[in-house]
Amino acid sequence: MRAAAEYFDFNEKERPLLCPAKQMGSRAKALLALPGFSGKALAVLSTTVYLISGDGEILWLSQEGLAMHRRCILASFRPRSACVGQNFFVHGPFLRFSEGVTIDLDPATEWKPSGVGPKHAKPLAVVNACTRRLREAIIMLGSAKGFGQMILQMILQMSPQMNPQMNPMTSSLVDGKKQAIFNADPLLAKARNSILSLATACLDFDMPEVTRKGRELVGLGPGLTPSGDDFLGGLLFVAHSLKMAYPQDFNWEEEPVIDLIDWASTQTHPISHAILRDHAFGHGPEPLHDVVGSLLKGEDLGRTFEAAKRLIAIGETSGWDILAGMLTGMLLVEGKLSALPARSLPFEKGGSKIRMEGNFDTCRRHQTED
Repeated sequence: MRAAAEYFDFNEKERPLLCPAKQMGSRAKALLALPGFSGKALAVLSTTVYLISGDGEILWLSQEGLAMHRRCILASFRPRSACVGQNFFVHGPFLRFSEGVTIDLDPATEWKPSGVGPKHAKPLAVVNACTRRLREAIIMLGSAKGFGQMILQMILQMSPQMNPQMNPMTSSLVDGKKQAIFNADPLLAKARNSILSLATACLDFDMPEVTRKGRELVGLGPGLTPSGDDFLGGLLFVAHSLKMAYPQDFNWEEEPVIDLIDWASTQTHPISHAILRDHAFGHGPEPLHDVVGSLLKGEDLGRTFEAAKRLIAIGETSGWDILAGMLTGMLLVEGKLSALPARSLPFEKGGSKIRMEGNFDTCRRHQTED
C-alpha cells in the first residue's frame, strides 16, 4: 500500500523531487522491505549512488540503462542530487533521502537472473569449444582495458595448450601484440604473475590453489572496486556456476572460498567486498550471468559475444577485469577435460557424437552417426 504523503510532513515549497524506480534486484527488494531500513550514502558517482545500511549491507541506486545486479535499483534520478554521508530511510514504497530526492519504489519490477542447472547445461566439450571461440572473438575485438589485456597474455604464455588450433588471424594478432603486453602498465605488471598462476591452477583443476593465489589480488588497484577484486570475482563466479551446473564434475569444498571471502573483508573497500562476496556465490551483474549462461548452454557465438560486449561496458575497466577473470575461470573446464580418460570425455549424447563447427560465426553442434 502506498504511504500517505503526509507522513513526510512537507509543505508545498519543501516537497522533494519524486523519482520512479524502474527495476530492483532481489537482494535490494528484500533489504528495502525490512522494517526501519535506513543508512547513509557511502559514495556518489556520476551515474550511481552507493548506500550502506546501519548493519553494513550495501546496495545502490543507478540511472536507467545501466547493468542490473541483485543489489541495484534502477531509477530516473540525478545521482548528484545526493551527497556522501546523507541519510536515507524507507517508509512504505518510498526511499527518501534527508534532503532532496525521494525514490518511488512502487513501479519497480523485480530482477532475478536464472541460473543454468544440470538439465540445461551442455556437455563440457561443447562448453569448452564455445569458450575458445569467445576468447578468439574478444582478442579480435581489441582495445582491451585493465586486466582484460591479460587475455592476450594468457594466450602468449599458455598456447598451444589453451588453443591448439588457434585461428591464423588471431595467432598473427597475438604475435603483433607481444611488445604492447610486455610494456603493460605498472598495475598489470604487478598482477601478471598472480593471474598466470591462477590460470595455471584452473588448468590443473586445483581450486585450493586458486583460493590461495587469489589473495594476492584482493584490494589490488585503485577505486571503489579494485581491478584485482573484479578479476577474482569473475573467476569465482564461474567456479560457482560450474559447480551448480555440473555438481558431479566440479565438487570441491566450499570452505576455502568462504575463508577467502571472509579474509578479504578487511583487505578492500566495503563496496568491493560486497560485490566480491556476491560473485563468489553466483550473483553478478546481468551481462555476466548472460555470458556464462550462454556458454554453459552452448548457444551461438553471436549471442554470447553481444553479452560480453555489454559486460565490458561496465565502468572504466571493471567489465574488462570481470571478463578476464571469467575467461580464466573457464579454464577449469579445460582442466577437467584434460584430466578425464579419453574414453570418458563427454562428447556423446543421445547415442551420437558431437562435433564442433570450426567456423568463427557460430558454436553449433552437429550430430553424426557413430
